[in-house]
Amino acid sequence: MMTRVIAPLLAVLLLAASPAGAALAPDAPVLVAATKRKPVKRKPARPVSGSSQQTAPAATPAVAPPVTPDVTPPVSATQEPAGSAGATDSSATQGSTSEPSLDFDLLTPEAEASKGLLDPDLQKDLETRRTMLKLHQGLGLAMAGGLTAATVLGQLQFNESFRGGGDDRTLLAWHRGVVIGTSLLFATVGTLGLLAPDPVERAFQWDTVTFHKIFMSLATAGMIAQAVLGILATHSYGEITEPKYATAHQVVGYATLGCVAAGIVTLTF
Repeated sequence: MMTRVIAPLLAVLLLAASPAGAALAPDAPVLVAATKRKPVKRKPARPVSGSSQQTAPAATPAVAPPVTPDVTPPVSATQEPAGSAGATDSSATQGSTSEPSLDFDLLTPEAEASKGLLDPDLQKDLETRRTMLKLHQGLGLAMAGGLTAATVLGQLQFNESFRGGGDDRTLLAWHRGVVIGTSLLFATVGTLGLLAPDPVERAFQWDTVTFHKIFMSLATAGMIAQAVLGILATHSYGEITEPKYATAHQVVGYATLGCVAAGIVTLTF
């Protein structure tokens, strides 16, 4: 009986052990002898001071993010914001259009022309004109003062000669000397104004310079008329025509003084 049981078991074991048997009967039960294993003793881990004895499960080490240096990139010195460039252009435009000119009226065209001047000959002419016109202005004021003194002396002498003042002619020499000096100044002032070079071409317009020239032209005619009437009055001393010449000389003298004053006022104010 036992032989019949053991024989099939051995056959099954042989089939299972052989490769052919494993291929033919993959689902056959396999008996594996149990083997006893010697238990391995593990040493307990030493506790680390200041830390808990329970070990945390292993974790993936954290990767630190890359550290970038805190350096500000250099700013280009030539780079300018668009807003500041526009503000600079607008301020420059306002500055160029808001500055008034303070030049003297006779010198304004020359001052404007000399800004972009390249011709040295033209520059020399403009400097000569400026110098001559400054002398013209200074000597013109001195001439106006001399003409005023000559008019006052002439009026006093007229009162003595024709209005019961004794007719001693004590002031006639003073009046004549001042008139001669004033006439020389007048001629010098007029010559400086006429001979001053004018290289800048300008169109005719009714301005202060034009009125100044008109008044001084009338004053020139008055100075010539005074000289003629004064000579006639002196040579007709004691005659019936003397008061007439003297009165005409007096009237023309006041008119000449008025024209000189008007010519000065047109350029001053």
